[in-house]
Amino acid sequence: MTLTQSQLDQLFEQMRRDAPYETCGMIGGRDGRALKIYPIKNVAENRVKNYFMDGVEQIRAMQDMDDNSYDILAIYHSHPVTRAYPSATDVRDAYDADLQEPRYPGTVYIIMSLMNPDAPEAHGYLLEGETITETPLEIISD
Repeated sequence: MTLTQSQLDQLFEQMRRDAPYETCGMIGGRDGRALKIYPIKNVAENRVKNYFMDGVEQIRAMQDMDDNSYDILAIYHSHPVTRAYPSATDVRDAYDADLQEPRYPGTVYIIMSLMNPDAPEAHGYLLEGETITETPLEIISD
């Protein structure tokens, strides 16, 4: 998946602004190239340790992606004080136990970390059941 440096900076800015709470959103685009970032309000009960996207905002984002013929390239969220790696909750929530399949097959899960505030991190993962596969994020200049 490819992001511009300014798109990555936008994600980091949102993460810093929302800290100490987890931030979240979606990224739409085509052919693995991010074209639009959709910040979505975190409405989880415990926003310090979890994220749950506001349903109305998530539907609006998905409708906009559909209107623009974008794919859902990524779902992103932050870990304000822990490393940028999927938690057990992240893995569980990416899988629909009733349907026995990933909620968003082929979608990259970007996890960001402010564990070191001077050097924020972002990593991409494919989450397929219990399998976690890191996938590269290509950052290009604007």
